[in-house]
Amino acid sequence: MRPIKTIWYKLSIKRKLMIFFSLIIVCISFLNLYTLSNAFKYLKIYEQDLIKNTTIHNLQTSIIENNADFENYIMYSEDSALNRFNEKIPLIWSNWNSVKETSNTNQNASFQIFAIRYAFMAYLESVGKTRESMENSEDIFIDNLLKSRRINGYIENYLKELVQIRLEEGSQLYSVQIEKVIIIRTISFLGIFFITILFLIFGTFFSDSVTKPIRELASRSLKIAEGDIAISNYNIPYQDEIGILTSSFNKMNTNIHEMIKSLEDKVEIEKRLREDELKISEMNQSLKEAQFLSLQSQINPHFLFNTLNTISRTSMFEKASETVKLIESLSNIFRYTLNKQSHIVTLAEEIDILNEYMHIQNVRYGDRLKFKTDINTDISKIKLPYFTLQPLVENAIKYGIEPKEDGGIISLTISSEANIVIIVIQDNGPGIPEKDLNQLLSDNEFSTTRDSTGIGIVNVRRRLNMAFNNKSNFIIDSSPKTGTIITIKLSGDLNV
Repeated sequence: MRPIKTIWYKLSIKRKLMIFFSLIIVCISFLNLYTLSNAFKYLKIYEQDLIKNTTIHNLQTSIIENNADFENYIMYSEDSALNRFNEKIPLIWSNWNSVKETSNTNQNASFQIFAIRYAFMAYLESVGKTRESMENSEDIFIDNLLKSRRINGYIENYLKELVQIRLEEGSQLYSVQIEKVIIIRTISFLGIFFITILFLIFGTFFSDSVTKPIRELASRSLKIAEGDIAISNYNIPYQDEIGILTSSFNKMNTNIHEMIKSLEDKVEIEKRLREDELKISEMNQSLKEAQFLSLQSQINPHFLFNTLNTISRTSMFEKASETVKLIESLSNIFRYTLNKQSHIVTLAEEIDILNEYMHIQNVRYGDRLKFKTDINTDISKIKLPYFTLQPLVENAIKYGIEPKEDGGIISLTISSEANIVIIVIQDNGPGIPEKDLNQLLSDNEFSTTRDSTGIGIVNVRRRLNMAFNNKSNFIIDSSPKTGTIITIKLSGDLNV
C-alpha cells in the first residue's frame, strides 16, 4: 500500500486526471463485459435447449413420414413409396443418435429414448413380415399390418413422453436461469451504484488534495503579509505542481525565520555554554561518587575474606579441623571470585572450585549426597567463563537431590571428541517440570523463582553463547522421576 501512495504523490495533476478517467472507463467496461458475457452464456444455454427440442422434432417427423410412405406402399403398391421408406431408415437412426447425445439427461428420458429404438427395430421387423405376407395369406398379412400399426402407435407414445420430459426440463431450466438473470441484473445495478459512489468519493478526495493546499498557502501568505512571522512550515506529501509550490513557500518562510532569529541564536549559544559548564561540573562530582562506591563495593568482599581467614586460624588453634576445612573451602570460593577479574578461567580451575563447593555440600548433606567425576581429557588448557559448572551443580542439588528423603547422586563427566569438549552433569532427581523446561530452552526471559546463586541455568547458557559466539551447545534432557542431564559442547575459539 505504501509504494502505491509514494507513486501517487509523485504524479503530476495531469497524470492523476488521466488515471482517474481511465479508471472510470475501465470499471464501466468491465461491468459491461461481465453483463454481455453472461448474456451470451445464457443464449448458449437456450440454444442448446432448442437443439434438443429440434432433434426430437426431427426424429418424430422422420418416423411419421416413414410410416406414411409405408402406408402408401400398402394402399397403392408403389415402388417409389417403398424406396422412400427404405431411404428414410438411415435418417431415422441418425436422428435417434442425435436425440440420444443431446436429450439423454435423466433416467426417464433414457428409458423413452431406448424404448423408441427397440420399438422401431420391432416396427422394421413387423414391416418386413407384412411385405412378405402380402402375396401369401391375407389373414397373416392383416395381422402383421395391424401389429406394425400398433408398434408405430407405441413409438408415437414414446415420442410424446420424451417431448413432455423435454418440456418439463426446459421449464425447470427456464426457472433456474431466470433467477440467475435476476441476480446478474441486480449485480449490474449494484455495480453501477458502487462505481458511482466510489468515484464520487475519489473525486472529492482528489479535489480536496488540490484545492486545500492552495487555500492553506493563501491563508499563510496573508498572515505573513500582515506581519505575523510565527508561521510554521506547511508540509504535504505530494510532489506535483502543488508540492513544488508548497516547498517554495516553506523555503521562503524558513529564510525569513533564519534572518529574524540570527541575533537570538547568539544569545542562546552563550546561555548554553554556561549551562554546559555547569553540567560538566556536576558530572565530575558524580564520577567521584561512583568511584567511591566502587571502592566501597570492593572493600566489603575483602573484609569478609579476611574475617574468614581469622576464623580459620582461630579454629586451627582450637583443633577444629573440619571447621577449618569448611572455612578454607569457602575462602577459596571467595578468592576465586575476587581474583578472576577477566571472568575467563581454565576448566581445571573450574573443577577445583567445584570440588571446594562440593566439600561444603557433602558436609551439609552427609550420606544423602554423592558426587562422582569422570574426566577423560586434558582440562588444563580448556577455557570457559568462570562459575559455569558450579551453578548447574547447585541447581541439581537444590531441585534434584534436596527434595528426595534418601538423597541422590550427581555425576560429572568430561570428554572430548573431534576437537569438541563434552561436559555432562547428571542427577537422579525428580526432573524439571515441562513448563519450566520449555522456558529454559527458549530465548525468552525465564520468569521463575529459581535462584541458583543469582546466576542460574539461563545465565550460564547465555554467557556460554556470548563467550563462544553462539558456537556452543547447551542441551537439557529431563524426564519425570528419572532425573536431569545437562550436556555442554564447547567448540570454536573463545571470544575473550
